[in-house]
Amino acid sequence: MKIFPVFKDLAIGGLVFALFLLLISFSLQAQQNPEDPVSELQSKIPAKKSNVQADTTINLQEVIVKAFQSEKRLLDTPGSIDILSNRQLLTEPTFTLAPLVNKTAGVWMQSGTMNTNRLTIRGIGTRSPYGTNKIRAYYGDIPLTNGVGETTLEDLDLGEISNIEIMKGPASGFYGSGLGGVLLFNPVKPLTSQLLQQVSIGSYQTIQYSGKLTIAGKNSGHSLVFSDIHSDGYRENNETNRHNLTWTSSYSKNNTKIDLLAAYIKTYAYIPSSVDLKSFQETPQKAAPNWAATRGYEDYQKAFGGISVQQTLGRNWQAKVGTFGQFFENYELRPFNILQEKSFYTGLRSVLEKKYSGEKTTSRFILGDEFFTENYQWQTLQNNNREPGKLLSDNQEYRRYNNIFMLADLNFQEKFMLSASLNLNQTRYQYDDHFLSDGDQSGIQQFNPILSPRLAMNWLSSEKIRFYSVISHGFSPPSLEETLMPGGQRNPSIKPETGWNFEIGSKGYLGNSMFYELTAYYMKVKNLLVAQRTGEDEYMGINAGATNHPGIELRIDYRVIDQPTWSTFFRMNANLTHYRFAEFLDIGHDYSGNKLTGTPAATSNWMLETKHTTGLFLNLHFQTVGRMPIRDDNSIYTDAYTLTNLMAGYEKSFGSLSVYLSSGIQNLFATHYASMILINAGAVGNQSPRYYYPGIPRNYKTMLSLRYSF
Repeated sequence: MKIFPVFKDLAIGGLVFALFLLLISFSLQAQQNPEDPVSELQSKIPAKKSNVQADTTINLQEVIVKAFQSEKRLLDTPGSIDILSNRQLLTEPTFTLAPLVNKTAGVWMQSGTMNTNRLTIRGIGTRSPYGTNKIRAYYGDIPLTNGVGETTLEDLDLGEISNIEIMKGPASGFYGSGLGGVLLFNPVKPLTSQLLQQVSIGSYQTIQYSGKLTIAGKNSGHSLVFSDIHSDGYRENNETNRHNLTWTSSYSKNNTKIDLLAAYIKTYAYIPSSVDLKSFQETPQKAAPNWAATRGYEDYQKAFGGISVQQTLGRNWQAKVGTFGQFFENYELRPFNILQEKSFYTGLRSVLEKKYSGEKTTSRFILGDEFFTENYQWQTLQNNNREPGKLLSDNQEYRRYNNIFMLADLNFQEKFMLSASLNLNQTRYQYDDHFLSDGDQSGIQQFNPILSPRLAMNWLSSEKIRFYSVISHGFSPPSLEETLMPGGQRNPSIKPETGWNFEIGSKGYLGNSMFYELTAYYMKVKNLLVAQRTGEDEYMGINAGATNHPGIELRIDYRVIDQPTWSTFFRMNANLTHYRFAEFLDIGHDYSGNKLTGTPAATSNWMLETKHTTGLFLNLHFQTVGRMPIRDDNSIYTDAYTLTNLMAGYEKSFGSLSVYLSSGIQNLFATHYASMILINAGAVGNQSPRYYYPGIPRNYKTMLSLRYSF
């Protein structure tokens, strides 16, 4: 009987780490003789505190989360929420976001290149061909998700992010109703005046520079960051250049707090695209022939910003109002045509909160609204030897939605908390066809209002143990392109994709050294949106059925060594899933009962993090990924694989100057794997289907950071 590869990898990973931890324990016992006066003296010496980076990875459970504006400890927040700290973002041998978020159970980000990624949460979003959909994201209070639910995450400056909060499952009631969940990118708040210079060098002529100036006053903080990255890339036609400029300011006095944020991003990146099986196995460094021949690339710039004002009023009232906007412009050279895009969106978000305190209960009530409007224009032109030719299409969309949300939290005797919320959404598209040679296809698509509730409960069974349960509803509207048929006519019968999420879980401390979280969930999605390929770059959306998403997630943080001069953590998380098409009819084919495409049935992460007060640290990460079906008929699968990453470094403060030096290896054992797949890829002409984006083989990163405080 064959063992499913990922379970074998789980067993191997667990055995390796168990032996490693056992070895450490023996060495520690040998070093700690209770009769040794030196050891006894050292145990009384307090650990030195590093001024280089605040180590928030030790007790993430004690971090105050901003999800749902709760300002509660992660331990006390009902629901499955994970946090990636700034230190975790820095101590990883990578230049991209994908390997970082993939260390979270239930979250899976595939990365084809630096500028081509797809993020999924609990199997939601797998059918988006080249990007992230059905998952909402915010940078501070500014939405990163456009009017049709698409989100671009790969061009953010990770060094300017304080932490990332990942809410799994619909977070209806405060952040809209993204079907998969929500990512909150919280900007760094300036606390001290500093000047930072940072340089990172990696494989494939990758170099990244970052310069940062922060000025902190008694009631204010300001930060200006410039970063630049260049990489030739592992593959042919894979060069990337990106520039980021980010400014944040915060001012508070008396009962008023003002936050400002502005960012500019400029990216010029070539596109190698996906390859067929033969190329993936034999020449993975090559680009797709048609993209290499035309030297395809995208050249875009983006600017977004916002301002929010928070006012604390009398009698426990608080009001917060913010406005935001984004401009985006893109020119993309493709083998089949040239795409030109422009979009501009603005919005307003307002929240009113009231708190009550009684003898045995505390409560708060929130009423809010988020209004969003976007003007999106795009044209396609003939590609005449890399020069724009005849106009092929000329389109304009007006996208608008309004989210009205309410939330109530009730806390009974600090033992039982109930959180209930509602989100009412109204989405509307208007399409103007400016290319009239094939007739005027203009029209309006307005969906019926959708009410999405969320009910979450948290019970403190003891001082260290919590139990929680969540019932929530989410939806994802089709993009306007999905509402159009191949001839350009609108499909008025298409419906938003909706789903109910049910989960129960427990989290807390076992003894003084171990934190755990165990979650079981089940999501039922209906009116499944399927993008049927009608051409090399043409898709049509249909509602094709329903999917079931049951799964189990486990997380363990164990303090192996807790000494004044040395600390070591073992962290592990895993998820097991059974995602299936419940009902799925597509062009006469019945795929009901098949496995959901584009997501592994099991993943696990095994991490060892150790540091010494001398400034030395070492991080080891071992990941297992199960195989994934590539086609809806489950006829083709990717191979299961394992990845090993290693990072070591040194950090030290010399008065006002702090030095951080690290070096790491990603994919230590040069595993050959697909880092992203294109599900249900079609064959063009006599070519084989191009399913695979090859993963990067063994690669290196070294970073030097100098920080001067004044």
